[in-house]
Amino acid sequence: MTTRAAPPLEALLHPVRDDLAAVEAEIARMTATTAAPLGRLLGHIARFSGKRLRPALTLIAARLFGDVRPDHATVAAIIELIHTATLVHDDILDESAMRRRVETVNRLVGNETAVLLGDYLFATSFKEAAALEDRFASRYLSEIVAIVCRGEILQTHHRNDFDLTEETYFRIIEDKTAALYAAALRCGAVLAGGSGAECDAASAFGLKIGCAFQIVDDILDLTGEEEAVGKSLGTDLDKAKMTLPLLRLRERAGGADLDRFRRALQSTDTKERRSILPLLGEYGAIESARRSAETLVEEARVELKRMPNRPERALLLQCAAYVMHRDR
Repeated sequence: MTTRAAPPLEALLHPVRDDLAAVEAEIARMTATTAAPLGRLLGHIARFSGKRLRPALTLIAARLFGDVRPDHATVAAIIELIHTATLVHDDILDESAMRRRVETVNRLVGNETAVLLGDYLFATSFKEAAALEDRFASRYLSEIVAIVCRGEILQTHHRNDFDLTEETYFRIIEDKTAALYAAALRCGAVLAGGSGAECDAASAFGLKIGCAFQIVDDILDLTGEEEAVGKSLGTDLDKAKMTLPLLRLRERAGGADLDRFRRALQSTDTKERRSILPLLGEYGAIESARRSAETLVEEARVELKRMPNRPERALLLQCAAYVMHRDR
């Protein structure tokens, strides 16, 4: 299977560049502080800012279902703060050293301060959500934080679980990753005045491309180049997380290779764990996982038919293509 290059994200998001500038201003407002140690850490994690895809989806949905309101920038900023908090905590759990080509917070100042910084970002997102005039958005975003944390706990619980089911895997990635994509689109649609059915379609689109995004992330963790991806790779295998490519390898391998895979996952030796990487190609596990991501993207495209036929619908289609074909 040939993988096409992803459309350049900067060009893709050009139509909402002015609205994204408003989101950046909101993030700056929310994270402003006079406490110097905290300010330095917040300045450091500002360097983690990458795709801004979730805020962009909120803004695209706003335009698709009506108009961009001031609350859209605030909601998009809250969603990005929640996402950033999860990155800080993820890096602690994975013992990662690099994110967006800079040191992770845990590597820079240790786990204790990193945990507190993630908690600070969650608390800030709660405070800002509570201040929203729209009661739906404030309640819903609080629920999303709980869902994301639930997914992380479920994933941590199932480390070293060679018998993890695909059903549980998809429950994990829906909670810890896809829920924020669904929230970005649903909030954008609801605040713009979309109908119930339209908002459901937007949320379903977000959930599907969010799951596809995580599957591609899991593939890149096993096959990507750190310089290209910009963060520590191999952490899923090192932490014995049974991601979809590894589940597909377990499904396809047999005999001595299956035994070798099981022993490697149970080993505490990083070199032994990574020795099974060639098996992923031999058994087509990577391509099988990629096909599942492609299926999710196709299902997301079907949801677009339930949305207004405006230029922003084509923009969402391009976002789905980006999710599928990105290399970082």
